[in-house]
Parts: sequence; C-alpha cells; structure tokens
Amino acid sequence: MKLLKDYAVLASGQIAARLLGFLAFAWLARTLDPEAYGAVEYVIGLSGLVAMLIDGGPGIVGVRRLAHEPAGLGGLAFQVLTARLVLVAVGAPLVALVAISTMKSAVPAALVWLFALSLLAAPWRQEWLFQATARLSNVALAQIVRASIFAVVVWTLVRGPHDLILVGWAEIAAVTALSAYCIHIQHTRITPFRLSGSLRGFTAFMKESAAAGSSNLVWAMSQYAPLFMIGALVGGLQTAWFAAAARLIGSLLVVSYVYHYGLYPAVAHAMARAHHTLATLLAGSCRVAAWGGIFAALTLTLLAEPLMILAMGSKLAAAAPMLQVMAWVLPVSLCSGHARWALAAAGAQTQVLLAQTAGLIATVGVGLLLGPSAGALGYSFAALAGFVAVWVVAQVSAARRGLHPPPFRLAAKPALLAAAIFFAAQALQSPPWLSLAWLALYIIAGPLVDRKLLRDFSGLGRAALGLGAARRG
Repeated sequence: MKLLKDYAVLASGQIAARLLGFLAFAWLARTLDPEAYGAVEYVIGLSGLVAMLIDGGPGIVGVRRLAHEPAGLGGLAFQVLTARLVLVAVGAPLVALVAISTMKSAVPAALVWLFALSLLAAPWRQEWLFQATARLSNVALAQIVRASIFAVVVWTLVRGPHDLILVGWAEIAAVTALSAYCIHIQHTRITPFRLSGSLRGFTAFMKESAAAGSSNLVWAMSQYAPLFMIGALVGGLQTAWFAAAARLIGSLLVVSYVYHYGLYPAVAHAMARAHHTLATLLAGSCRVAAWGGIFAALTLTLLAEPLMILAMGSKLAAAAPMLQVMAWVLPVSLCSGHARWALAAAGAQTQVLLAQTAGLIATVGVGLLLGPSAGALGYSFAALAGFVAVWVVAQVSAARRGLHPPPFRLAAKPALLAAAIFFAAQALQSPPWLSLAWLALYIIAGPLVDRKLLRDFSGLGRAALGLGAARRG
C-alpha cells in the first residue's frame, strides 16, 4: 500500500510541476514578443537536453549499484556527484556556444549564458538518491520546488519584452532552490553530503554511465529535435508558433508518463505469472488508452484556436494548426507505451533504445523533408512522425520477443469515429461551441461502437486492486 501511495504522490508532483511550468510559460507567451518567446524556448530546450544528459546516466548507475552494495552509499554519492561535475564542465559552455552560433532569432548573449550557468546546479541535485531509497515523495516535492520558484519569479518580475533577461535569473533561482533542497534531504536523511571521497573504479563508473544514459539522450534528442531544427534553420515567428504548441502538448504528455508509470508494476507482475495474463492486461489497457487519448486529441483539434488563445494569448493564435497536428502525439504516446514498458519489464533496454533511435531518425528526416517548405507545420508533422516511428519499432520488437503487445487495430475504431466527427465538423463549418456537441457524441458513441470498452475499463480497476492486495499480502 505504501508503494501505491508513493506512486500517487509522485504522479501528483509531476502533474503539479508541469502545471506550474505551463502557467509560467503561458505568462511569458503573453508578456514577451513572439520572437523573443521562441528564442527563450530554444535556449531552454538546449539547456534541458544537456541537463538530461547530466542527470541521466550517473543516476541510473547509482540506483543500480546501490541496490547491490547498500553499504557503499556514501562513496557512491560522491562518485555520482563527480561524474556529473565532469559532464557539466563540458555541457555548460557547449550550450552557450551552440545557442549563440545557431539561433536565427536575435537573443541576448547574457540570457544564453545565464541558462548555461544554471547547469552548474545540476550535479548537486542528486534525486537518484530519493528514488533509490524509496523517497518518492521527496522526488515529487523537489519537482514542485523548482517549478514553483521559476513560476513565482517569472510572474513577479517579467512584465514586458524588456524583462527578457530576467527569465534567465528565474531559472538560476529555481535550480539553486532545487539543489539546496536536495542537498538538505541527502545530508539530514540519507547520507552525509561530502566534497571528497574515493575515486577507485571511477573510469569504469563513467563508462557504465555513458552506456546507461544513451537511451535517455536519444529520447531527449528526439523530443527536442524539431525545436532545434526550426530554431536553427528558420527562427522568428515560426519558432514561436511551434514552441507554443509543443509546450502545450509537452505539458499534457505527463499524463502518458504517469499512466504507464502506474501501470508498470501490474505489467511486471503479469509478466512474472503468465503471458496470457499479460496479453489481456495490455490489450485492455490499450483499448482504454486509445479511446481516451484520441478524445483528448480530437478536443485539441476541434478547439485548437480558442484553446491556444486561452493558453498562450492572442499573439500566438497562429500556432493553432501546429497544435492540431501535434495533438495526435498524445494517443500515439499512450498506445505505444504498452510495447515500450513491456520491453523495459522484460529487460530489453536495447530494443527500447532501438525504437527511440528510429523515432529520432524519423523526426529529423521528416523535418528536413517538410520543414523548408511548410515551416512550423512541417516540423509539427516531424514531431508526430517520430512518435509514430517509436510505436511501430517498439511494437515489432515486443512481438518478436513474445510479449503480446496490443495490436494496432485496437485504435482503429476510436480513430475512425474521430475522423468522421472531424470531417463532419469541417464540412458543416461548426462554430467552436458546437464542437462540444461533437465531443459529447464521441463519448456517447464510444461504448456503442466498441462493446469491450467498459469491460476493459473496469478490468483495469480490478487489476490495480489485485496488485495492491498482492503487495499487502
């Protein structure tokens, strides 16, 4: 029961942090000029990519080694810190140089350097220690601390385009507060915080970290590739339009992560018992996820312009077509997660990396093909193509390993119903308020079109309850 509560706390923290972050960027979209907003998103994306590299590999290895050698906690914490310091020494100047040399839009060099300097805080926030010692509530609180500090500083100080540089100081304040919190928890509740220790075996640790972090790096690159391409090759308003739509979709993608993070224990449990149980669980979950994800995508597609104005302001209303395309990332991510997390449960990390690499290749390829002619819309299709490629490759890999991934056809009925509703709304030129009626039709028709939907929905609830009872037992 404690583990289930921890999952709930972690999910709540993820959602709260994403919401705070989205509200902060919604404020920036309204306050800054569109071109300046696009430049901020580009710089943040670049620094975020490097931060993922710093946070990823050493932390993954740290969790794994601590599970085998609990007595070596103090020395392991020092080696993870040292590894991250090495990575940030390379990554921080790299962010500044790449951003300044590639960004098409004019952006103050001081803003770029502030975000580069913010990476210096990354090594000190050893959240992997919270994960390794089952302190998921501290992980959640750490995320909320960072998002809330950034949001408060932005809301308080950024009042117009002339305050652009203050966005960098908001990031500095947020990561400093996060690092201070993590150091405090580590020192008072886990292991003393030290700046010295043994480096025996450090070279092997760095090699293992590089291998472990490669999957995270490829995943992060596939997420950020469209933004980097449009920022470096096009710039200006096109970057702002794409970034605004991507920010909204990125905030909603936390639902996919939380859903599969919560489902993962049930998947692992079913895999340990029998594969026919796993097949039933994955198929039922995918049916529910497809109907729910496609409903969200249809909502964003029908109401793209008013939702974009509501979220980001009228200056970025032109981002609505990009939102209509990228909205379909949501159901694709929800459905593909079943194959990806099944592979992870089976220990097939190389197959997950293969799927993510295919996604990166598809994203870059479609971006290069469509970007020059279609601009932001072309890069939106590139982002969607990357998610689709991940789904296809993960699905094939899971099937070859006998993991019974849910078939693509489970998404066919909700997709066809959504397509019919969309084209009907377009043909009748329905006003935004009538879109609510179309969405209600989708909800009503769902259980009638797919008679197994309600059964599988209740089956997921029983699976979760059964897993909780098994753990209590």
